Amino acid sequence: MKNQDAAAKPAEKLNYPRTFLIGFGFMGCMALWSVYNSYVPVILRGKLSEVFAGDGAFATYLHGHSWLAWLTVPLIVNAIMTIDNVFGVIFQPYFGKKSDHTHTKMGKRMPYILVFLPLCALAFCFIPVAATVKAVGLSILLMMSVIICFNFMMSIWRSPVVSLMPDFTPSHLQSDANAVINIMGGVGQMVGFVVGIIASTVIGLLGFTQMSEALKASKNELGQIVDDAGNLVLNAAGEPQYINYTPVFVVTATISVLCLVVLTIFYVRNRKYDLSAQVGFQETDTTENKKKNKIKIKNLPITKEEKRSLLIMLAALFLINNATEAIVSNFTNFADDTLHVPAIYSTLMMAVFAVSLAAFGIPAGVMGRKLGRKKTIMIGLAGIVAMFAVYLTVSQILPSKNDGSVNTFTWVILWIALVVGGAAVGCININTLPLVLAIGGREYVGTFTGYYYTATMSASVTGPILCGLVIGLFKEDYNYMFLFCAVMFAIGLAVISQVRHGETSKDDEEWLKEAVDNAD
Repeated sequence: MKNQDAAAKPAEKLNYPRTFLIGFGFMGCMALWSVYNSYVPVILRGKLSEVFAGDGAFATYLHGHSWLAWLTVPLIVNAIMTIDNVFGVIFQPYFGKKSDHTHTKMGKRMPYILVFLPLCALAFCFIPVAATVKAVGLSILLMMSVIICFNFMMSIWRSPVVSLMPDFTPSHLQSDANAVINIMGGVGQMVGFVVGIIASTVIGLLGFTQMSEALKASKNELGQIVDDAGNLVLNAAGEPQYINYTPVFVVTATISVLCLVVLTIFYVRNRKYDLSAQVGFQETDTTENKKKNKIKIKNLPITKEEKRSLLIMLAALFLINNATEAIVSNFTNFADDTLHVPAIYSTLMMAVFAVSLAAFGIPAGVMGRKLGRKKTIMIGLAGIVAMFAVYLTVSQILPSKNDGSVNTFTWVILWIALVVGGAAVGCININTLPLVLAIGGREYVGTFTGYYYTATMSASVTGPILCGLVIGLFKEDYNYMFLFCAVMFAIGLAVISQVRHGETSKDDEEWLKEAVDNAD
């Protein structure tokens, strides 16, 4: 049987226009995730705070049982925000494998994308709509139902949309193509960060001035809008007004569907280039091959010292990713609670962090090769621990403004921390996977990639929950997100200092780069 490279003549160079068009699917995916991770924690916090602060049966039960003091709003919000990671671990591999064996006129992947992306976008729009229901218990029940449906449907089409690039690209060009796909994903993420501003502008131009202003308003912990003096803003019926994020979600869903339209038009016109649909194509990622790659660490043909370095590195990865995942789930609530910055603006702060991370990607790779990957990771960890510690110290020592927000100097330190933190995380992220793969060597790339993602995906579940527990224990002060992250990064730094393997020679760089690109 012919393999993928033999199924079609290898092109001399990558077809960049075609690859960018393939990337529209991933762009739509990342736009949805960016808004979901930014706004859903804010909405959930508002609704759950009503339950905890009210006089209902649940709140009464909690107040009467002091041993339940650990059960706080931040903990529950963060636990809910791990649903996507749990579903990703369970369902994404299944549907990715399922799409490998699907055969239709629209190829292997497109049926999943065509059906479930629009359904996913529809469910996405109903998340903030469910939050507008006045009966709090019913509102939370509806929100959870829609959130679960959204996450499940996202798990169905995410793997197929990522698999489109390898289907259209010979393996010797996939490293370059993967860079293009990541750029498109970054564009989608940036769209998600600025879509709040876009949505408020659009609805303002359409004449919905009051809704446009409400999106920009400040609010208290219950999600109720307050004026500059901290007084509740009431509607015509004398009831508190709430920020309705539906326009933000609708605009984002519309963008994702437009991305699907571009992708569908592209596929219809270019399906002849789909290598997976050609006669003689053989899937390389079969179940049999996967079973061969599943080797227990104790049975690996590497030295005892190398096994020790691997286990230490995986422990460090778990600690580091506990911190990074906690930031994703809590930043908008931190900005709302501590900085008094509405979600549509705090996402712009996240964009600064993301731009810094992306901009430092290439320099971080160069540092890894010149200074050594372990040393570069340690520099990144030391930098981000220092900045988070400085911010936390300054924010606790210097007095707040009269409205409760932080003072100007603390703001300056925070902006510096975001920029430096983005560059520091770049040093870490760019070099951790290559270091893990280098310990195993060329023959065990699949096995060690599995170890890497086991450590990071486990942290994506535990990180937000542990951080939510810490924030709740400190009277729901979201500044302690930085304490949690600094501690996790610091322990990770101490652990990774004990790694003794993972550096490579110049001769190993080519296969290592290809292995990393294929693993992303």
